[in-house]
Formats: sequence, structure tokens, C-alpha cells
Amino acid sequence: MYAKAIVGGKLIRFRLSPELARAHRTNAGKAMSEEEVIQFVENRRRALALRRAKPYLASRS
Repeated sequence: MYAKAIVGGKLIRFRLSPELARAHRTNAGKAMSEEEVIQFVENRRRALALRRAKPYLASRS
């Protein structure tokens, strides 16, 4: 399977690995609602903040 991307203002066509092609077909037609997207991004942001703060929090106790 081939994919397209705009890189530096040019359209680039490249071959996807079999794993990525399978995932692309599996997820075809699926979309997150706006609320789901916000919750997903917030969960990722919180997880990153906790990972970064872990050494500091561990030294405080």
C-alpha cells in the first residue's frame, strides 16, 4: 500500500510497511468525536507530566 504526504511543499508518495498498511485498513472510516479527542490528548499530557515529575516527587517523600 502506498501513502502520500506533503513534505516541504511537495507531494511525496511512499510505500507503507505491511503492519502500517494493515492498521490503516483496520482504522478506515473510524473517527473520534471532539470530546474523545480532547480526553485522549489530556490523558497523554497528564501521563507525560507525571513521568517528568516522578523523580522530583520521589525525592520529596
